[in-house]
Amino acid sequence: MAALAPAAGTPKLLSAAATGLAGFIESRRLCLDTILGHAGIDQASLSDPVAPLSLDGYCTVLDLAARRSGDDDFGLAYGQQFLPSHLGLIGYIALSSDNALHAAENLASHFRFHQQETSTELIFRNPFYHLTYRIDDSRIAHRSQDAVLTLGMFCNVFRHCAGRDWCPDEVHLEHARTENWRSIEAAFGAPVRFESRTNALLFRPERAVAAMPQADPALLRLMCHNIKTLGFRKPAQSVAALAEDYIRRNIASGSVSLEGASRVLHMPARMLQRRLVEENASFADLVEQVRRVEGRRTLLEGKLDIAQIAYDLGYSEPSAFVRAFSRWFGISPLRFRKMHRIEGGRSRLQ
Repeated sequence: MAALAPAAGTPKLLSAAATGLAGFIESRRLCLDTILGHAGIDQASLSDPVAPLSLDGYCTVLDLAARRSGDDDFGLAYGQQFLPSHLGLIGYIALSSDNALHAAENLASHFRFHQQETSTELIFRNPFYHLTYRIDDSRIAHRSQDAVLTLGMFCNVFRHCAGRDWCPDEVHLEHARTENWRSIEAAFGAPVRFESRTNALLFRPERAVAAMPQADPALLRLMCHNIKTLGFRKPAQSVAALAEDYIRRNIASGSVSLEGASRVLHMPARMLQRRLVEENASFADLVEQVRRVEGRRTLLEGKLDIAQIAYDLGYSEPSAFVRAFSRWFGISPLRFRKMHRIEGGRSRLQ
């Protein structure tokens, strides 16, 4: 099957996200045909885990089921019981990862192939990692049920390797506080901050060290390939992304420049600079972004000392890297590495 092209209408997600949803709706004594019909979803599409499903329709189903059943916890309950393996390709990518942190990295970097118009990131802001999730399409109004559901799915990835008692340190939700806020806190075992900028699970590094029981590097590579082939294609690469690729390939030389990028991209330096501004980027910011991402990744791999990492990132001396890293993450590189003593191998980005 060829990769799915982005649809002209509202964004899509892979139907694996709706595994067991029909039965879950019927267990609440609701009319499945009525609810799916109202959302414009064909029940037959739910049986194919890589079939495209309307994200707006999916969110509408969750919202309608919650309202018709009188159960504000509908999405919460569905997400809490959702096994990672039921998520299809993205679920197996998480389960095949080395450990909990590696699984979170892979969820964040591959979720865009599972669901369109959605932002997922794994960000470290001392002392917490933030595994974020947000639907970007403003046309999708009914999203609170989906938010608690998806964070519950993410939470179950951690619980798969760390045990059922695993809990994040905090949960952030975009929507306003609801009457069932106590149920949400009880389900996650953590305080919830409503009206946040994005939905997120927050956790300390030491809470993500458990090894994944079914870690399988070969299967992980296959699943990453498959989701890129069977899932939703990325949009055409932006000029900022092309410039970032140039920086990443040449950063160790210590001589990356706007002029060098313009020669590689076959456009005048002024045009490149203007195109970057149009994409809300700058060459200096891209250099810093590459250094931040690659510095963190290399520290987690644990193979190189801090001085060698600094030189590989184009710094003339290690102290410059130490100052930059401390500014980015609020912690020194050495302390950061000590905080990430991962069971079952280092965390590696795919």
